[in-house]
Amino acid sequence: MDSSLLKVKRDYSVKLLKQLISIPSTNPHLSDGDEREIARLLRGELRDFGFKADLQPITSDYPELGLHGNRTFTRPNVIAKLGNEAGPRVILNGHIDTVSGSNMKRPFEPRVSGDRLYGRGSSDMKGGVAAIVAAAEAIQESSRRLNGQLVISLVVDEETLGQGTIGFLRAESGDFAIVAEPTDNTLGQAQAGYLDFNISCQGESRHGQTTLPRMWASAFLQAGSICDEIIRDRGLIRNETRMGLKMETTFNVSPVRATVYPSLAWMTVEEFTVNCLLGLIPGPTVQASEKLAKAALNRVTQHLRTNNRQGGRGRLSRANWDIGFIQEENAYVRSFERAMKKVLGHNRRGYEQSFCDATHFYRANIPTILFGPGRMELGHSGNEYTSIRQVKDATSVLTHAIENMLSAD
Repeated sequence: MDSSLLKVKRDYSVKLLKQLISIPSTNPHLSDGDEREIARLLRGELRDFGFKADLQPITSDYPELGLHGNRTFTRPNVIAKLGNEAGPRVILNGHIDTVSGSNMKRPFEPRVSGDRLYGRGSSDMKGGVAAIVAAAEAIQESSRRLNGQLVISLVVDEETLGQGTIGFLRAESGDFAIVAEPTDNTLGQAQAGYLDFNISCQGESRHGQTTLPRMWASAFLQAGSICDEIIRDRGLIRNETRMGLKMETTFNVSPVRATVYPSLAWMTVEEFTVNCLLGLIPGPTVQASEKLAKAALNRVTQHLRTNNRQGGRGRLSRANWDIGFIQEENAYVRSFERAMKKVLGHNRRGYEQSFCDATHFYRANIPTILFGPGRMELGHSGNEYTSIRQVKDATSVLTHAIENMLSAD
């Protein structure tokens, strides 16, 4: 790869990222926006550079969560291809939807402070999308002859059901996938699954100062007690090391619905529902991961039964789950590590604690890794930013990785 060309594309990746941040593309299940404008821009961008780029309509329905209730949305993926269809196929995947910017000041105005570029989607994951596009364009502009096909999959709906990637995989396949989620530019060799469920508790109406701590009159106290038992359960909240990667369970709780009165603690809470998100450590195979997920759900259910035997009235609802993955060594992983070593001077590996579309590729028997600029924990935050240097370096790593995997020269 010509160094002067790559330098131009490194700089361009940051310019493109600023442009992407300035276009709101919040998932319509989470806000009143959608991804159509940004999809049209990216299709035009890739077509201008000689890619065969098209929009793929994706229809999704998420009736149980979101601002709009039970509604169906249709938005477009951007699918672009370059190279020889007869050879191996490498997929670069990124999602173009974001969560709402309601917890940020000026979320769609990119702002630079030192090495940090702020804005909704900067980490999750428009930084990765910008690096994908810039790297693909570098390959195209270099006139590099490919002995296989590069497939760019820029998808909708990752922030809810993942229907964008699922729909893409109904029509396409590949030999290796790189999902450019934020990994701090380390090689994500494994990713957590999740168990997402509601705990709904019923209390009784009574004077708050007549409620004894050993009683279950308050629905709020019931829900809190069940969550405490989950946190103390070493079968659910645990850590282990596999393939040299430290993996740890995560757990978060958010209130969904409650009866709240002006009298505060002077009246008991009669109804209280919390949404719980339990991170799941993956097993070595799809089947093993599914077995672990079902076992986790059974343990949570048992905690509710214990609560109810003690006089509480709790129930589980909206329980759903999906698995993570652990990617074994293969020639593509080693090729990617060589690209990292060349650009970054290291090939550090990591375990990603948040579920993302990578699992859909893993379920489709496509070897998969995660690699991208930014930090996952900043992705949904009110202070979201990514490192400008990391966006540039990710562009270089992806460019060299594509060369290693597909170049015929």
